[in-house]
Amino acid sequence: MHDDQSLESHIQAVNKWLKANIRVYPEPAHITLRQIQFNPKTLSGSALLLLGNEVTGESLSLRMSETGWLTFSVPLFHSPLGAPASYAAIELTTHTQSAVTTAVRSLLPRLMPLGINPKTKEWITTSTPLQARISVASELMGALDRIGHPDFECRHLVATAGSQA
Repeated sequence: MHDDQSLESHIQAVNKWLKANIRVYPEPAHITLRQIQFNPKTLSGSALLLLGNEVTGESLSLRMSETGWLTFSVPLFHSPLGAPASYAAIELTTHTQSAVTTAVRSLLPRLMPLGINPKTKEWITTSTPLQARISVASELMGALDRIGHPDFECRHLVATAGSQA
């Protein structure tokens, strides 16, 4: 019984800590990605996310997903108060998350997803060479050059139920 109370007390303490420390953002009119750092060999990197007209932002982790689209992860709290879990350090509205997803996907052309290649009928796995997953190499190289420029930024409107982006 004592262990159950101790566990419940710890869960409450973690929840209280999370409530006090997770940064909650209201829905902005637009988002901007800038300061993109991307490693073409690992297909991963980072970008600074600006919400609306804010001058400070949040660092997003970027990686190529199994679906062939570039995707993102928000900053995380790892094991707060010793909890055996990780939690998102920021909270974005559903519309903001959608805008960030669209903006991140627009950075690079889609690669062939993992699974059976519809043309060759061969398996595409995590061990498949990058060249075999690229549809048009010049498009990927152009996108990598574009996002690697220090002044590059990608701005996207946040669509709400009452607006059209």
